Amino acid sequence: ILRQTSETMSQALEDGVRAVLGRTIQVVNGPPLREKFTRLPALGVYMYRVAVLTDRREFLPTLISRIDGAGDIREYYQDPSLPLGLDYLVSAWADEDAEQQELLGAAMRALLGTPTLEGALLEGDSFDPEERISVRPVEDLSVEFLMSLWRGFGEQLRPSVAYRCRVSLASPRRSPDLHRVTGKSIRIEQ
Repeated sequence: ILRQTSETMSQALEDGVRAVLGRTIQVVNGPPLREKFTRLPALGVYMYRVAVLTDRREFLPTLISRIDGAGDIREYYQDPSLPLGLDYLVSAWADEDAEQQELLGAAMRALLGTPTLEGALLEGDSFDPEERISVRPVEDLSVEFLMSLWRGFGEQLRPSVAYRCRVSLASPRRSPDLHRVTGKSIRIEQ
């Protein structure tokens, strides 16, 4: 789910920036290293943190009801999913500072217009059809953190902004299918 969320985020940025600027921009997944950016201008999308969101975690198994392909209702208990916050750094790469700023602004506008990734936007088979991934800016990103991050990559400080995607990692532990009573009969004999 982590890789596919990153790919979905990149595709949403590529499509959104194309709609805002009217041209296609290369979007690169992974650490923001200059050699990865073969065409400029470009956007970088780097997942720098995976946070376990324990404040919203349930502890008891949940009853799941699904309708299978034959139209039958299948019910089972499943252990709770693990809610995660995936933090992404979106950075702009261009030859000129003004172009970097324009590109980052277009990326921010694109994500502002797509606060939830769902349906056809979700790339990959890790997602349920009803899955909804919220995309929100990270507001507490300090300059010190950004400087240490860029220094760690051996790069100059670049215009960048962080976003958090909230996803749920489904537990593989589940009970056998439940069999509900579908009919009853009472007989009295004398």
